[in-house]
Amino acid sequence: MAKITIPKISLEDIKMWIRSVDRKTLIQNATIAGAFLIFVLIFFFPILMENKRLSREVGGLRSKVSQAKTKIAKIPEMTKQKKLFGERTKKIREQFFTANEADKLIEVISTIATEAGVKIDATRPATKLIEIPAPFSKTYMPFSYEFTVEGSYHNLGSFINNLERYAKNFAVHDMEITVSGDKTLKSQQSTLQITAFMKRPQTP
Repeated sequence: MAKITIPKISLEDIKMWIRSVDRKTLIQNATIAGAFLIFVLIFFFPILMENKRLSREVGGLRSKVSQAKTKIAKIPEMTKQKKLFGERTKKIREQFFTANEADKLIEVISTIATEAGVKIDATRPATKLIEIPAPFSKTYMPFSYEFTVEGSYHNLGSFINNLERYAKNFAVHDMEITVSGDKTLKSQQSTLQITAFMKRPQTP
């Protein structure tokens, strides 16, 4: 296989070539080279930079479009969750009495006591109220009564259980049972406080 030899070009060879070239041709070649360099600097280089800038903007736009598509895909699930949350919130709010129901509380409690076989001997507004923590205290308020009732242990237990299982919020607390010395008595007397939680009237 024949070897290809690359001729060695020295600095002297280049100088001799420049001297041998016609000055007019050399000027023309220099002019062409200079014009090409000016073209690159004035036209090609700015276009290249503009293309890079546009490429970055296109990349950013594609990223935003991808993020938007992801958010759009989540809209049905977010709508479903919002609906479920709204339904749960509505159910919770329906468990609170309204201000218009304040006059019916005694009637509701008396009906529950009768169904449990408990007799109400006395009732009065409670002096000790449950404190509702902020910020819920701005929306809800306690409405408490103190009751003196009579019934067997079983009936008293049913009475309290039915109050706590009522569709709207009742809280039974500060309960005391008076133990009678007569063991033949089936009925026990008890004092207890019942609190209903009510929505505050909305001011216009």
